[in-house]
Amino acid sequence: MCEIFQYRLGIIFSRKVFAMKTRWQIVVGILVSGVALVAILHGISWGDVGREMANGNYWWLIPFVLLEGLSLWARAKRWKVLLEDRMETSRLFWLTGISYHLSNILPLRIGEVVKIYLATKNSEIRGMQVVSSVLLERMIDVVVVFLMLFAVLPFVPYPSDLIGLTYWVVGLVSGGMVALFLVARKREVMVGIVRRICGYLSGKLGRVMGNGVDQLLLSIQRISMGRLVKAFLLGFVTWLTAALASYVLLLGFLPGKSLYVGIFVTAIVALGIAIPSVPGSLGLWEAATVGALAIFGVRKEIALSYAVAMHLAIFIQMMVLGMIGLYREGENIKHLAKDARQFLAILKNDGGRVA
Repeated sequence: MCEIFQYRLGIIFSRKVFAMKTRWQIVVGILVSGVALVAILHGISWGDVGREMANGNYWWLIPFVLLEGLSLWARAKRWKVLLEDRMETSRLFWLTGISYHLSNILPLRIGEVVKIYLATKNSEIRGMQVVSSVLLERMIDVVVVFLMLFAVLPFVPYPSDLIGLTYWVVGLVSGGMVALFLVARKREVMVGIVRRICGYLSGKLGRVMGNGVDQLLLSIQRISMGRLVKAFLLGFVTWLTAALASYVLLLGFLPGKSLYVGIFVTAIVALGIAIPSVPGSLGLWEAATVGALAIFGVRKEIALSYAVAMHLAIFIQMMVLGMIGLYREGENIKHLAKDARQFLAILKNDGGRVA
């Protein structure tokens, strides 16, 4: 009886903590986006922004959209590799589009949860295998983005601080990945530790957490070195294609700029929008773009015009791909939100054995 009481008390407490954390994440996101918008709009000349927007060469949107689509396809191909080729690239492409679309219009980047849920729907893939693949995707993204940034820093004015930061982040994330695989090799030991620690609160909690960690580490353990290398190579293809897309659109506002400027902007924007914000990274995207181009002496009005055009183009593209993906999956946003919440509950209670 005492064990049941402890478990229920833990569940009630965790729900309250989660709700409080969610509210604070939304508040912090709004504040961050608000500060970013105030910073970039302070002292702006709207007349100059209008002229720069009108003078932009929007024919460059055609290769931009094509390259962004190719980048998304490479991202889906990488996900397939991390899932051991257990799903088709075409379906993963549409699921990724759905994820970006929902994250652009709903708070707390709910698209990531929906992406995991849909990947397990009508498939034999377990929930924790998808979670581990998404975790590795994010770690690979961080390493690749910082390596891209490091590659162009010699061409960037005043890069000394960024060089030091790049070394630290690449080292920490790479070390984290190595540690994750080393822990996965000692899966039984780690699972036993988790079960003992959580078991002090309740036996059921210990079993659930132990099963979850077991499935997560098992999924990571199954990924071969060959697949990891292939995933890294596809990560470079993903981000270099995205950087090329940013560059070709930049030519529509700043003809003659070098390729390394587009790579630098892509890296800074990718890092900037990782900070919690409102849906679609409104404000942060524009602030990161304006800040990156300011290093090269680009006027704020030109940089903001380019940032708005790029952000709006990607938003519309992901919306179209996301809506097509939802149609193909036979889903809608209302049902997905409900199903994703139920999926998370099952995932927690079943230790990742969702198929």
